[in-house]
Amino acid sequence: MSYWSQMYRRPQRAERLEVQNGDARFESLMAKKLSEGDRRFAESLKKQFEDKGDLSAKQIECIERMEQRYSDESVLRREQWAQSYKSDHRETAIIVARYYRTTQYFRDLASKILLDEEFIPTERQFVAMTKNKYAQKVIATATEPAAFPIGALCKIRANANLVPQRDLHNQVALVLANHPIGLHAKSTVLVNGHKVKLEDRCLKVAK
Repeated sequence: MSYWSQMYRRPQRAERLEVQNGDARFESLMAKKLSEGDRRFAESLKKQFEDKGDLSAKQIECIERMEQRYSDESVLRREQWAQSYKSDHRETAIIVARYYRTTQYFRDLASKILLDEEFIPTERQFVAMTKNKYAQKVIATATEPAAFPIGALCKIRANANLVPQRDLHNQVALVLANHPIGLHAKSTVLVNGHKVKLEDRCLKVAK
């Protein structure tokens, strides 16, 4: 075999396989309420099947996945999830989406949740976005009572890693507002006549 033949071998043609009950399966699939993208893809596979009488192994796998995705059981589960999401999970999704929209993760999904009231993420998307350790921290920050409620007196910690402004260390402050958004809750405090926004972990109880 020549050098060029070894370096530039022609890719082997994918093995073509018979589609069991192909006509009936495509008829059943096309009768379902497919998404626009899935319908275009299914029509493309159907045309190849009608023209050639067979499909590649990967194409048959795609058909099987669509059949599973649009089975009566799967459709019912999605309908139940949509109802459950609107009544029980949307507020949680919004809390987490506000955080992720400021990061490089889940940004597109977060934007859809915040900007489109009719958008419903899949159950898998919801779990991935809300059940990780960062999301759980965000949810806790937003739902737990404020550590320093409005009107409370507190003391700013003398910790340069948390509070770089050394002139604030050990100063007594009055809490003016709470901001329970993100990984760490924040509060606006009045200290020495100035308003300062600090994370609650920068504060401690004033004795």
